[in-house]
Amino acid sequence: MLLVPACTAQDTVAGDEQTIRMLVEQVKELQHRDRDLQERIKTLEATRASTQLPATEPALRTTSPAMPEQTMAVETAAPPSFNVHDLRGIQWRGFGEVNYKVLNQRQPELGTGGFVPGSAGNFYTGDFDLFLTAKVSDKTNVLSEIAFGEGDQQTFNVSLERFLLQYEFNDHLKMSFGRYQTGIGYYNTEFRSASWALSTADRPLVMESASEGGLLPTQAIGIAITGLVPSGKLGLNYLFEYGSSDTVRPDINGSGNVDDENNGNHVLVGLFVRPERLRGLRIGASFYHDKIDNSRDAVPIRYGQTIVNGHVVYVAHRVEFLSEGFLIRHSSERNSAVFNTPAFYVQISKQLGHIRPFLRCQYVNADKASIFDDVRLRYGPSFGARYDFNENIAFKAQLDHTVRENMPDLNGLQMQTAFTF
Repeated sequence: MLLVPACTAQDTVAGDEQTIRMLVEQVKELQHRDRDLQERIKTLEATRASTQLPATEPALRTTSPAMPEQTMAVETAAPPSFNVHDLRGIQWRGFGEVNYKVLNQRQPELGTGGFVPGSAGNFYTGDFDLFLTAKVSDKTNVLSEIAFGEGDQQTFNVSLERFLLQYEFNDHLKMSFGRYQTGIGYYNTEFRSASWALSTADRPLVMESASEGGLLPTQAIGIAITGLVPSGKLGLNYLFEYGSSDTVRPDINGSGNVDDENNGNHVLVGLFVRPERLRGLRIGASFYHDKIDNSRDAVPIRYGQTIVNGHVVYVAHRVEFLSEGFLIRHSSERNSAVFNTPAFYVQISKQLGHIRPFLRCQYVNADKASIFDDVRLRYGPSFGARYDFNENIAFKAQLDHTVRENMPDLNGLQMQTAFTF
């Protein structure tokens, strides 16, 4: 009986030792697995870095041809692919420019850009832009674009170019609420107010911002919906907008008059394809409709405004080819008067090392009795080159020749230093 407790104690000690040995073996095995996992993570991170860096650097170094994957509704797209600054969850990026422009006449067409009558050439700053984004949830984020612009007599103003609450349910449904750039055509959806992304020193006249004399309602407040339509390798995308714009544009003939169109709510529908077999090709069309006033009439008359656009774009292999055609139709609600304004532009450029030479031709033909009586018939080429010093600074030189109906031809030289930070 005395031997029984002793034997039981020996059995317990032996069992504890065996349990400890098993635990030690398990710990060693877990440590071995942890080392394997750490090595795999390092390998994956190295592979990911090697595949991402080549795609990131060109986005900083090049212009619009480096960003062909943006969709027609860039409002719902992710922020630019280059590195951005982070401030407590708010990512931001800055863009600026310094310009010098000289004309062959002493009366500028517009008072913007610091120009005053009697001066054939002026320095001006253009827009200084801040692009900010913040993530609200996994599928929701906020985007804003704030521009500090220069007006007449070196006065400056602040404009909220874009302010959007974006929700991305999936690739087929992306929604934006707030102030956006309208989806008329390609140029207005792919390029924002910052000149850094442009190959040229300025935008084509028909796609110029309305505040700079452009012909289109470039901005609105409302809702924009976009997404991918199941179409296999065709790459079909849709765009729908419903919103309110208030287009105020100065005349570009030097008169100093300003037109307020008092736009009603607009509807826009657009479709475009990006074929998988032809990377960089985009073919699309859009339809826009609203109602406006002609402030030149003694008694304001409402006009139905319809804008039809078609575009063919190819951006790949360092080549940029942009072509768009427009038909702007105004029909009077008081009588049967109808005014049609056709317009188009074609732009081509190619990256050659640090240099990107470009050529652009544009055409606008507005009826003298329409709301574009200051524009009339205008056409001509622009050519020049962009030189990228590094990922953040570029210099552009551009010569313009414009034939104007019942006015002398207008020649100009633009030089621009654009930068991002």
